[in-house]
Amino acid sequence: MSIIVPVFLLVIFGYAIRMDIENIGIGFVDYEQNSFSREIKDKLQATGVFSKIKDEYSLDEKKFLKNEIKAKIFISSDFKKNFIKRGNSELVFIIDGSDPTLFSSLSGYMTRLIGEERNVFDFKYKVLFNPEMKSEIFIVPGIIALILVVISAILVAMSISKEFETGTFYTLFTLPLKPYEIIIGKVIPYIFIGLIQFTLVLVFGKLLFGIPIRGNIIFLYFCAFIYILSGLGIGITVATRFKQTQTSLQVTWLMTILPSFLLSGFIFPIENIPFLLRLLTYVVPARYFLEILRGSLLRGSSFYYLIDDLFFLALLSFLAIFIASKFIKKEM
Repeated sequence: MSIIVPVFLLVIFGYAIRMDIENIGIGFVDYEQNSFSREIKDKLQATGVFSKIKDEYSLDEKKFLKNEIKAKIFISSDFKKNFIKRGNSELVFIIDGSDPTLFSSLSGYMTRLIGEERNVFDFKYKVLFNPEMKSEIFIVPGIIALILVVISAILVAMSISKEFETGTFYTLFTLPLKPYEIIIGKVIPYIFIGLIQFTLVLVFGKLLFGIPIRGNIIFLYFCAFIYILSGLGIGITVATRFKQTQTSLQVTWLMTILPSFLLSGFIFPIENIPFLLRLLTYVVPARYFLEILRGSLLRGSSFYYLIDDLFFLALLSFLAIFIASKFIKKEM
């Protein structure tokens, strides 16, 4: 712990904490198709900051709901006429405001990029999902995801490692029980505890911070249930492997709070993380649950827009439970 953890933290923090904007998806709605609009698009493509510039023909929010883009640039059909008549034209940015930090960086960057050579644009902004630009709207869903996985994993890890230390867990091996039956018996109480915790943080998030609940609440609870399973699977695996309470707590902390905090998009956008480290984010359950939370709570995304995140969350959760059952089978 003394030798490996400092190096591990240095690598994770050093590479994950990136305030630059990179790999941002952006929509381009061009009703004018003139030299100015083509120049704007060329300048955006040349920066390398925007991973995908998608030509679109409407101002709908579907791509925002699927989190495929963070902004749209709208160029109206009277763009050239206004320029000739008034000497300037209106350029509209439609930006996802659910991440106020990204909004600030993105709007400032695009204004400088497009306006640095031509002082001919009136920049207009339309902020979606968080027009008041409250930072807690962005932060609180991340805290909810962090609380659920950490508390679930730590509670079950403490319980099982304590039973290993006292020897009471071994009495289960003398009973005609299969590994999955032991797993079911251990996780059911903590599933209910986790759902109660989820209810509490949702209620207090709404009362104290004004967090909106725009999506389907039943779908949200189902996703929370799947997510809690991932934390329980991690806790059972760690406790069965290490057995001592203190060691189990330390390892559980490393396997839950650090990845959930740094590699889930909680604070720093995943798009900004270097490619090799970004690969690790695909095995962090908090990444998918956080996207479900922000999509459902803030953007009002339906099941259709979040199905991919739910699929990968369920895959990781059942994989964690499967690994836990294998460790218990090995002990038996």
